[in-house]
Amino acid sequence: MENQFRSSDEKLLRTGLFSDVTVKCGDRTWQLHKNILCSRCVWFEKALTGSFQEAKSGMVEISNFAPEAIDWVVRYIYTGVCDIPSLKSSAPPTKTNFVTCYEVYTVADYFALAPLAKIALDTLAAEFDARLGPIQLQYESAAEWLPELCEAIRLVYADTPLPDANLTPIRRAFVSFVHTARFYFLQDAEFNRFLDEEAPGLALDLFRAMRATGDFVAHLPDACCSFCKMKPTTRGDKAYYTHLAPDTLRLTACCSTCAAKKDLGSGMANWAGKRGPAGA
Repeated sequence: MENQFRSSDEKLLRTGLFSDVTVKCGDRTWQLHKNILCSRCVWFEKALTGSFQEAKSGMVEISNFAPEAIDWVVRYIYTGVCDIPSLKSSAPPTKTNFVTCYEVYTVADYFALAPLAKIALDTLAAEFDARLGPIQLQYESAAEWLPELCEAIRLVYADTPLPDANLTPIRRAFVSFVHTARFYFLQDAEFNRFLDEEAPGLALDLFRAMRATGDFVAHLPDACCSFCKMKPTTRGDKAYYTHLAPDTLRLTACCSTCAAKKDLGSGMANWAGKRGPAGA
């Protein structure tokens, strides 16, 4: 029955029949319905009720998003559906949903559409899960989609004050992904350049994540789980490993002479120097 109602609502959206609200953004205009907008979106309810000018005129103009983003919101309000992979840009073609997930999350958060924001986060999580196994276990290159990851990170941190430690859900998702696969990313020259020159906010969040786990060394994942001795695919897991630090980080003081004798290396050695022979 609900699908039938949504199908009727989609028809109203498509035809504009009985519309009593006009929404305009850039060169796009939508003939919409006040009862549908206000009953399903708090933002529109506030804009179209009370003493606001929009409530009197029935005209809502939106200038802080692109028309296509407003179209996503309108279609979701009327249909309850947002298929993010179908929204990916085709000019130029993209390899991932990273940027689109960020864009959908941002516009959903602005319009207080929590279910739509969850769709964006769930789609992003699925995208991350699909990428982790190949780069952690098969050591596949991320060169094809790394630029898209960096672009999404630029957008996530564009308006974030550097000291801010309060992670938004979308920001937390990107930090968690990079932290989980830090063995790969912290050995990639291009990603390290990106951290140094363009993403100080992510670099700080990544440090905080490593500090919280007490694990500052990006070890090569073992072929099998150190606890059950099985590969993740054997148990139906997501086919990647994360790093665990069961104890609080412990430091041992050592002079440079003893460090050289015991071949302990330098505490300032780069991440690539910590790579094991299996990944060489």
